[in-house]
Amino acid sequence: MSSNVSRLYQAVLRDKTAPISPRLRRTFGEWLVAKGLPTPESGRASQEFEADGVRVRMERAGDCGRYLVEEEGTYGLLRTRVAYAEQVGGVAGWVVVTVEEDGESRAGHAPIFVQAYLRTARITDGAVHLTDAADEINEDDVHRLVSALSERRRRVPLAVVSIDPQDSRVARTRADYLAGATAGAGVVVRFADLRAQRRFNDVMGSELGVFGGGIRTYVAPFDPSIENYPYRHRPMGGAMVRKQGRQALDLAADGIVGETARRALPDDVQRAYRVVSRILVGKATSGDLAKAMAPVPAPAPAGSGREGLRRWMMAMSPRPDPVTAPAEQPVTAPAETVQAEEAVAVTAAQPEPAEDRPALDTGELARVVAGVVIKELRGELDAALGLAASSAGGGSGNGEILRQMRTLGAHVEGLRDLVVVRQSGDQLLAEAEDESDRLAGEMDRLHAEHEILQQEYAEAVASARKLQERVRWLEARLARAGQPAFGLTSKEPVFEPTSLMDALNMARETLTRVEIGDTDAEAARLDLTYPTLARAWASKTWDALRALDAFARARSSGEFAGGFFEWCRSSARLTIPAGMVAMSESRTVNTNGKYSMRRTFAVPEEVHPSGKVMMEAHIKIRKGGCPAPRIHFHDDSGGHTGKIWIGHVGDHLPNTHTN
Repeated sequence: MSSNVSRLYQAVLRDKTAPISPRLRRTFGEWLVAKGLPTPESGRASQEFEADGVRVRMERAGDCGRYLVEEEGTYGLLRTRVAYAEQVGGVAGWVVVTVEEDGESRAGHAPIFVQAYLRTARITDGAVHLTDAADEINEDDVHRLVSALSERRRRVPLAVVSIDPQDSRVARTRADYLAGATAGAGVVVRFADLRAQRRFNDVMGSELGVFGGGIRTYVAPFDPSIENYPYRHRPMGGAMVRKQGRQALDLAADGIVGETARRALPDDVQRAYRVVSRILVGKATSGDLAKAMAPVPAPAPAGSGREGLRRWMMAMSPRPDPVTAPAEQPVTAPAETVQAEEAVAVTAAQPEPAEDRPALDTGELARVVAGVVIKELRGELDAALGLAASSAGGGSGNGEILRQMRTLGAHVEGLRDLVVVRQSGDQLLAEAEDESDRLAGEMDRLHAEHEILQQEYAEAVASARKLQERVRWLEARLARAGQPAFGLTSKEPVFEPTSLMDALNMARETLTRVEIGDTDAEAARLDLTYPTLARAWASKTWDALRALDAFARARSSGEFAGGFFEWCRSSARLTIPAGMVAMSESRTVNTNGKYSMRRTFAVPEEVHPSGKVMMEAHIKIRKGGCPAPRIHFHDDSGGHTGKIWIGHVGDHLPNTHTN
């Protein structure tokens, strides 16, 4: 997916009821007719038509097919894609629905035909039933709900709408709206009464419940007995829902749809999806589709690194008792659910003998993890990166794939370094555990509150950046046209980096006046250690790099004569607050070789004959605290290269205070 295309919605619908195509074509056709388009002809293998700016193409061949609808959206061209494969060789068929729009857009709602299609058969995400409307959960259904939440194969979020104490009837309206907006991408349930709600909260515990008219979205995977981060499952308070109404429901729907849209297709669907495209152009047959949809071979033998590691870690992990609701009345459940519960009960009743469980050796565990990362995962990532690079000219989505692979590769390298470094501290950590037990509860509570504040801070930073971009665009329009431009929207898509490495990789691709050196390890270490804060830091880093690029372009062309600090104090369009910029270091840092060497980075000989230069100038991504990320750079915009050279993007480099 190209960096200027946003995925608004994606759903993977598993359908065991054959055939799929008549039901899908009917519901899809009804949706087209509602848009003022003609009814698709059922007997044609390929058909195209257009009306009122909406273009439709429908294709089918053998056991698969593909639909495409293109129309003008809010920010640009809106594309709704549908691909399907019928049941082959006993393997369930599937439908993949994707909605994309040019430009930076937030998550969208489900196309209306998806809700109608869900009514035609029992559709699942591979584990849980995807319903067309919100399910009502009574007291006896709580056990079934907890089982669905804990299902390890569940892919979609599950939203629970609680009873509003001020008006018990509004829960139905809210749940039905959410179910329609998220059809196929999530599951929505509501409590029938307060008894069901109380029973659910008793089972889930105080930190994982939902009450007071609030809505909680439980993402996958989820196991209430071992969940260490309750706020990963996003709660929305009843007061917010009552105050903001439809706006709050849309926000909850965006979170549900966005969670699913970001996920990659399941491996089996991904394999078959590629074959569908080849079948439709005559380069593959239904036999190829059957092979792609066939189950994958059994896992590698125990001798392999990853499988051995998995079994070892499974042996080391305690097996918690399954979370069950208090048994008051028997619950009628589907046969497969009963069988799964009996299997869990048997497993729980026969725990592995303690003497057969190996003793915990954290040092050896760290070495094995690092070895697997280095020897196996890294190779797979390099292979995928090579594949993306080799096809870089083949489509608009490859640039995005390549940047994401580079970011992931740097994060794997950083993870390996963190594992190795932390290995040496395991023994000291074990010795300190006894003394810290009494503080654990309070620390967990403070940590959860801190995580929430970090997320809110990151969202506020992202919102402020978008507003700033709008102001800059309006100012430019006013300056050029000499007339008001209020109410218009910038046509430039706003890139929102998800991590520091994401920002660096985008800068390498798009900023021609900024050259970034070997600093990926430092940036990835911050991404991995502070994942929530890193999002806010990434936004500031991207703004700073864009400002440096704009400054270098202006100075090298003779349009600006000052330095970067003066640039940031000017009325230029792309700047950052001047208070973030420091063009020199302290006397102590400059005169102490230990500190100055850490600020010396490689540059081309055309920048300095020695091939390296001390980069005193730096940008404070975070002015104080710990960590305090910095960007160290060398300004050669007025020199031979006309560029800014970045030596370091990472934590604060050593000085008298950090040491």
